[in-house]
Amino acid sequence: MNDPTDPIPHYFVATAGGFDPTGLSRNPWFADAVAGGPVSALFGHVIEQAEYDAGFEICRVTIDILGVVPRALLTPRQVPVRQGRQAQLHRIELFAGEKMVAQAHVLLARAMDTPEFPAPQPHPAPANVAEDNFLIGASMAGAIRTRPIMGRAREPGRGVAWLCMNGEVVAGVPTSPFVKACLFADFGNGVGSATHAHEWSYANLDISIQFFRMPRGEWFLLDCHTEGAGNGHAVAQSMFADGYGVYARGTQTVFVGPGRPR
Repeated sequence: MNDPTDPIPHYFVATAGGFDPTGLSRNPWFADAVAGGPVSALFGHVIEQAEYDAGFEICRVTIDILGVVPRALLTPRQVPVRQGRQAQLHRIELFAGEKMVAQAHVLLARAMDTPEFPAPQPHPAPANVAEDNFLIGASMAGAIRTRPIMGRAREPGRGVAWLCMNGEVVAGVPTSPFVKACLFADFGNGVGSATHAHEWSYANLDISIQFFRMPRGEWFLLDCHTEGAGNGHAVAQSMFADGYGVYARGTQTVFVGPGRPR
């Protein structure tokens, strides 16, 4: 059992000037950079704090990583793009100093009652899957727990697993299911990788999440695989579910390059 006096693991500390990354946000490929998952989760936090029109629902979040995101103070800036009656589009720019290092686009559609077309979710519930170590080097100091169904992170082939995150993206701020979903959306290229990490790397260049609805609960399922044509890039494809069914689908454009020795 964790000591209740221990600090909750977190990726960022909010300051007057922005968000200061902690060591847990470290990029596995670059020592002094922030990994894609914490970047995506930070965008989720900023989106949630933006308080967009309550009559609209988030239906898509896309994130472009514009190079190495340094482990330095990160400052977001909101830019309204479209303010329509049926749809709204917002851009969030993330700066390290004067340089924009990532951006997110948030598409919202007017909420209304329409027919349902639920996606199938054939996997067992998290309560019926044993907890085990599925991730490699991305457990957030033990705050991310896994219940694997198929495969293993960073090993070739389709991967399926339930994940639960008990840490904080921003220190002192409880992490909502939406922000957790943004974090896990970055995991697809690792959960469903097509190569061994020591042979070929598969860093993602972007993240796209198409939401059917907002996620709920504590456990989140990822069903991921990667496909490519052998020309230097590939596409990681993910299905995301919670205990109530599928809530989103996602993709990542993956840059394929030489891997690192074990």
